[in-house]
Amino acid sequence: MPNKEDFEIAFAIARKDFSKRDPSLQAEKAGVAWVAGSEGGHGEVPFLSTVYLIRGSDAEVSYKEDQGKEPALWEKIIVLHYFGTADGSPMANEHISFKEVKEAMLYLPKFEQRAVAPLLGRFGASPEQILEAAQKLGGKKEDLGDFSVTVPVFPRVPITLVFWKQDEEFEPRLSILFDRTVLRYLPTEDIVLSAQMMAYRLIGLAGKPK
Repeated sequence: MPNKEDFEIAFAIARKDFSKRDPSLQAEKAGVAWVAGSEGGHGEVPFLSTVYLIRGSDAEVSYKEDQGKEPALWEKIIVLHYFGTADGSPMANEHISFKEVKEAMLYLPKFEQRAVAPLLGRFGASPEQILEAAQKLGGKKEDLGDFSVTVPVFPRVPITLVFWKQDEEFEPRLSILFDRTVLRYLPTEDIVLSAQMMAYRLIGLAGKPK
């Protein structure tokens, strides 16, 4: 588990990387707005329906709307990583599983434990209960499996959840799918974190089972 010093180092590296890029061009690649103005302007990056500002002068990250606190270091890092990694590739509209992502095997246990298991635990018996929570994050219903939704975690990082209900042969199952371009927008470790935070947000928004 990374400690505070690890996060501080990662944040410093991400800010340095930001300083080497043309922010308005990078914003275009990431599918987000870049607003010209004082202090070098700023980018507006939606992450799980919350909009974050990246200040052009020093790559400091804050919430667009007052939250009464500043973002956690991990939030700042993942927002900068998305902004900096984005290469503008069009969506392939072709699903892949996490196992198909480069270096996925290094992170698979963490992915299963932090994203798949919590979602199955909350929605496996009644996957349709996820729809309202997903819609609050800008998600939509899909026509896959027994029930499925797609949630736009970042503007160009959609994540699709496909549930299969329990039957005579199998326990409830869940596939978490990504667009084939996902590595053009996030490093593998951040893909895990994105899925994890999406899971926690969906569970929190859905509340207790009905």
